[in-house]
Amino acid sequence: MPATKKTVKKVSTTNSTEVKVGAASKAKVAVKKPAVKKAEGVKLEAVPSGALTRVIAKVDAGWGNQLYIRGNGGGLSWEKGVLLQCINDDEWLWEKKVSEPKVSFKVLLNDEIWAVGEDIIVASGETSVFTPCFIL
Repeated sequence: MPATKKTVKKVSTTNSTEVKVGAASKAKVAVKKPAVKKAEGVKLEAVPSGALTRVIAKVDAGWGNQLYIRGNGGGLSWEKGVLLQCINDDEWLWEKKVSEPKVSFKVLLNDEIWAVGEDIIVASGETSVFTPCFIL
């Protein structure tokens, strides 16, 4: 007697998989989700969201000097400066994805000498290009 051919079809649901064999038989099979383990010593950080905001200070800071930025928004603080990246002889860059609507800031020479003038404000996603002045 020839064997009859049965159709097997898997239908996925959220907690189990239903296996249909032929038209009359139904069986539910529990599906285990793999356990997710956090690696020891690995810190998971949230991916920054927001718009790329740039600050470009156009100034020759002099040999051996560096520019820092302090402020509010974009992870900045008024208590401790963040080193700007020197991208040219007279250009310094800070850039970050900022989720706040604006960043207010000032730059400092060697994180000690404040630039003269009011705080500068840049909108999230914009670029602020300016020339700071320092009184030594």
